[in-house]
Amino acid sequence: MDYGQTTDSDDGGKREETGGDEEAAGRMRRAISAASKGTGSREELKASARALVEQLRSENQRPEQMLLQIKKILAESGLRPSYAAAKDSSVAAGAEASVYRDVIAWSIRFYYADRSAVTGNDS
Repeated sequence: MDYGQTTDSDDGGKREETGGDEEAAGRMRRAISAASKGTGSREELKASARALVEQLRSENQRPEQMLLQIKKILAESGLRPSYAAAKDSSVAAGAEASVYRDVIAWSIRFYYADRSAVTGNDS
């Protein structure tokens, strides 16, 4: 279940991009799907988020672009931002809300945590 992106090739046709970013994105999609169904582990979801963020950072993606990519993957998995905030605070959030919220929070944390490790800044 790997969703490759199609791009124009030199001969005018279309080709599918595969590689590290698609491998990390595919892993994220599988982890989101499993976590949303309650069959996946939180640890795998978190590890897949870290792997994708590291891949996007290695491609010099800005934080805004990284978040757009993460949100796109969440949307492709059937999750929407409305899952992140419960409409009724007395109702417990479901698995989808938790997955959406956690993936976004982890992604931001990983993006900046890894950068401070490289620069030596703790803030």
